[in-house]
Amino acid sequence: MSKWKPQKTRPLARDARRRFGKGLELELLRGPPLGPGVVTADYGTVLAAMEQFDPEMPWKKARARILPMLPRVRPLPGPELKLARAMLPPGILVGFGIDIGPAITFVGAALLDRWRVDVLTVVAAPLANLRQLADQCDREVAIRDRIGDVPVTVVQTRLGIAASLILVPDCLDRLLGPGPHLLLAPMRDILVALPPDVDREFASWLADEWEALDPNHLHLGGFRHERETIVPEALDEAMARA
Repeated sequence: MSKWKPQKTRPLARDARRRFGKGLELELLRGPPLGPGVVTADYGTVLAAMEQFDPEMPWKKARARILPMLPRVRPLPGPELKLARAMLPPGILVGFGIDIGPAITFVGAALLDRWRVDVLTVVAAPLANLRQLADQCDREVAIRDRIGDVPVTVVQTRLGIAASLILVPDCLDRLLGPGPHLLLAPMRDILVALPPDVDREFASWLADEWEALDPNHLHLGGFRHERETIVPEALDEAMARA
């Protein structure tokens, strides 16, 4: 079984840091290599998006672009930024980010102060935006296959929201059916549905295999899904750091 080992990040090159106006700075770090089939935006694409980004946009404008961010095993950004976070059903400490296309800018507590809103006010917007994006997905984003004798359904939205759909289970019912399922959320845009009685050792192995492909993977355990209800289920003792 493959398993990713953390490595120290480092700048890509001397020109991988760019200062923008209004105190905004971008530094691109080289992380561990991605697994087969896992892609990320190149530096030029991210830079172009950042040049169009207004770090001083008001809340009235930002609320239409803010999305929930599930906790990753390799937390970004660094601890120097105090993130705005909230505990959301089914029991996940969720952060928030502003979607700028090929990247996400994280929402910190200082930004909430400037917007003059609290976390409770913020929470409703990313969930509404998530539902709106989910409505753009048809059932073809759910690919059905088998691994051995186990039926497996994989959801990949190409919008970066598949795993976050566990926060809006009413949207899951349309894409996966009412269940019951055991769900795995190994990457930001991968959600895996298995039969509810699947062998838990197999489910843990499958989650590990997906996670090993992406150094920015999630590690949230499993979730039981049935008729717009999500209940967490630990597959092992190690859970992602929020």
